[in-house]
Amino acid sequence: MNSSNKKPHISNITKKEAWQIVLQAKDQYSNNKDQKSYTIKCNTQKNTLVCIYSKVKEKIIRKNFSCEERTENMINMYLRLVFGNEHPYFVGHIAQSLDGFIATKSGQSKYISSKENLEHIHMLRCISDVIIVGSKTVQKDNPKLTVRLVKGHNPMRLILDKNNELHNRYNVFSNNDGLGFKIISSKIKNNDDNVFSLPLHKRYFKLNDLNNLLHKLNKRIIFVEGGGSLLSKFFDSGYLNQLQICICPIILGSGKNSFLLKAHKTIPKLSYRSIKYHKMGSDVLCDITF
Repeated sequence: MNSSNKKPHISNITKKEAWQIVLQAKDQYSNNKDQKSYTIKCNTQKNTLVCIYSKVKEKIIRKNFSCEERTENMINMYLRLVFGNEHPYFVGHIAQSLDGFIATKSGQSKYISSKENLEHIHMLRCISDVIIVGSKTVQKDNPKLTVRLVKGHNPMRLILDKNNELHNRYNVFSNNDGLGFKIISSKIKNNDDNVFSLPLHKRYFKLNDLNNLLHKLNKRIIFVEGGGSLLSKFFDSGYLNQLQICICPIILGSGKNSFLLKAHKTIPKLSYRSIKYHKMGSDVLCDITF
């Protein structure tokens, strides 16, 4: 049999190998808005994986490997972020119960979502250039905001701390990667290396000022991780390009609402560009693009 007639070998890749493709895409990204597709080559221990991602169709259009549909959907979800055009690009994520709460009345929230969604959060952190959280989230949970559950590098951590209440012993600052920063009111004098200052407008930062700062820092993918109040501010102001709501199969009965928004007297018109759904363990991730 002529070897030229043989079909090429198709590798069935694992979830870890799929993640390597995403990391490679992040490394080779070029800021070229006119580029319609990207060829991604990734060397694993066994094979060289190659795929072509179409920015127009927002999915892989050609590949030399096979994988489960769920895995390919995962790759496409992350590549859509990696190869997006908007700079900065704001993506928010929140995990809530079936009845719309992110925590109990006492503030307990670990862990509402499944192990798979926690891993997804770490993947989002990994492909982001900046994580943004509010000071109350740091005070309450003392999170590390690292990517310790997946392979990759920690992003910059930016804490909105208008009154400069947070000390440097919190985990977001004490990590030895030196990537923990905070933004405080420009009225407060501070010479620390990990502090940015912005003016307050009606007792809070203007998101336009924050957006300009991120432009100056050349940060592209911005992950607004929490809490609910901060995410609501970004949503209300129309700054979010993408919002992911993880629906977890529990009912809390009462607690802290996932969103703190002005009530609508009528049902608002939907203005979503697309909505995709991803199964994550026992949870369902609703992925909304505006």
